[in-house]
Amino acid sequence: MKKRTLLLFSTPLITLLAIIILVANLFAINSHGLDTESFEVSVENKSFTSEKKRKSKTNFIIILADDLGYGDIGVNGTKAIKTPEIDELAAQGVNFTQGYASAPICSPSRAGLLTGRYPVRTGIIQPMGAANDSFLRKVSRSVTSFASNLGAIDNIGGANLTKFLPLDEYTIAEMLQDNGYQTAAFGKWHLGDFSVAPEYHPKAYGFDKFIGFNMSNDDWPVAFFRGEKKEITDIGLDQSHYTKLFTDEAVSFIEQANDQPFFIYLSQKDPHQPFFPSDAFKGKSDAGPYGDAVAEFDWSVGEVIQALKDNNLDENTLVIVTSDNGPWFQGSAGELRGRKGQSFEGGFRVPTVFWGTEHVQANSTISTPIMHIDFLSTIAEMAGIPLLTDRIIDGKSLLPLLAGSTEELENRPLYFFHDFDLEAIRKGKWKYIDSNSHYVWPAPLDKPDSAVGSALSMMNYTPPGQTESIPTLGEWPALYQLDIDSGESYNVAKKHVDKTKALAAELNRFHQSYINNPRGWLKN
Repeated sequence: MKKRTLLLFSTPLITLLAIIILVANLFAINSHGLDTESFEVSVENKSFTSEKKRKSKTNFIIILADDLGYGDIGVNGTKAIKTPEIDELAAQGVNFTQGYASAPICSPSRAGLLTGRYPVRTGIIQPMGAANDSFLRKVSRSVTSFASNLGAIDNIGGANLTKFLPLDEYTIAEMLQDNGYQTAAFGKWHLGDFSVAPEYHPKAYGFDKFIGFNMSNDDWPVAFFRGEKKEITDIGLDQSHYTKLFTDEAVSFIEQANDQPFFIYLSQKDPHQPFFPSDAFKGKSDAGPYGDAVAEFDWSVGEVIQALKDNNLDENTLVIVTSDNGPWFQGSAGELRGRKGQSFEGGFRVPTVFWGTEHVQANSTISTPIMHIDFLSTIAEMAGIPLLTDRIIDGKSLLPLLAGSTEELENRPLYFFHDFDLEAIRKGKWKYIDSNSHYVWPAPLDKPDSAVGSALSMMNYTPPGQTESIPTLGEWPALYQLDIDSGESYNVAKKHVDKTKALAAELNRFHQSYINNPRGWLKN
C-alpha cells in the first residue's frame, strides 16, 4: 500500500488531480443549506449585555487533555496506567461519569468548549490544517475533503466553512477578561493557523498571555509561540519537554496572580500521537508510550493543584479536568463503544472532573449527562456575569446540578454532530442515532448517505412478495438504553417504537432550527 501511495504522488497525475479538485471546489454545491458568507468573521457583531464590569473572587482553570479516552484514568477503570492526581481530584470533588465533549474530534470540540455553543455554529467541523503544510499534504487533504463531500469516504474532510474561529464568537476568556480577570492559554490552540494571520492570535479571543503551539503536535510545521513572537518555526520531533514547560508556565501564572482573579486554559499535547513523554516518564507505565504520556498529563494536573494550595487559592478556584474527545489509535474508551470521530459514546464521552470552590461537593459522582458547551454558562453564573443575549448559548449552567438538583438537566436533549451531520440525540437514559458509521472512523462502510454505504445497501435482501428489506450490514435508526447498555450493544428501536419516533422528531426539529439559523444569532 505504501508503494502504491508513493507512486501515485510521484507522477504527473497529481497536477491533474489538483486541477480537478480546484474546479470541483469552485462549483461545489453546499449540501447542508448553509450560507457560507455568514461565517465571515467580524468583530462588529459582538455585543455585550453589561456595561459595568464585575469582579469575582472565583478563579477558573480548564485543563484539557488531547485524545484521552474515558477509560484511561483510574477512577474510570484503567489498570494499565496510574493516574493518582486525577483520581484524588475525583475523590475530593465531582466525577461526571457521563460528561461529553462538544464534538468527537479536536478543533470543533475546542470551539464548542470555549464558546458554549455547538461548534457547527462556528463553521468548524473538522481539524484545521497548517497554513504552511507541504504541497502533498495539502493535496491529500483536498482529495479526502472532496471525496468526503461526495459521500465516498468519511475522512478528514467535510470542509470547514472558515479558516479560523470567527472573531464574532465570544469565548470564556473574553467574557472573563471583560469582567476584570487576567487570562492565559498554554499549550495547543488548533483553532486556525495564526502564524500566517496574526489577527487571529489567541489574544484576539480574550487571552492576555499565550505560550504554545498554533496547531496539533503532529500537524507539521508546528510553530511554538511565546506571546506573539514565533520562537520556533517547526518543533518537529523535539517535543518531550513541552508538557513540563506549559505546566511550569501555568504554575508561574498562578504564583503571580496576586489578588486579581484569573482564568487559565491549559491545553496539553498529551496523549495525542506521536507520544513524546519526558525522560522522567518514559517507560514508567504499563501501557507503552501512550500510557507514559497519560502519566505525565496526570503529573501536570497535580502540579497545578499543588500551586493552588501553596498560594492559598485552592478553596476559591474551580478546576475542570477533561479531554477534547475520545481515544484515537491508542487509549481506552472503557466499556464504551466507538472511538474518536464517531457519534458512539466512545467518541464523545470523556473524563470530566470538577474540583474546588464551595460549589463542588466532595467525593461526589454525578451521572446526569453534561457537555463541554455547559462550561461557559457555569463559569458565567459562578462569576456573576450575565450571558450575551444576541446569540443562542446552547450550554446550560451546571450550578443546580452541583447543588444536588437534577430535575432541570436530567432530561434536556444533547445533540451529537459529526461534521455537519446531526447524527444523534441523548435525552435522559435514551440515545437515538439516526445513522452513523458502525465501524471505526474514518471508514463509513454502512452509513446510508455515503457512496460506499449506498452501494452496499443494494446487497440488502428483499424476499419475493415482501416490501421489507433485510440489511446486509447495520440497521438504522438505532435506539440504546444507556442506563443498562452503556456499550450501545443492543438496538431496541423496534421494541420502543414510540420513543424512537419521539426522539427522531426532536432531532429533526433541532436540525431544522439549525438550518434556519446556523450561526444562532438572535434579534435583541
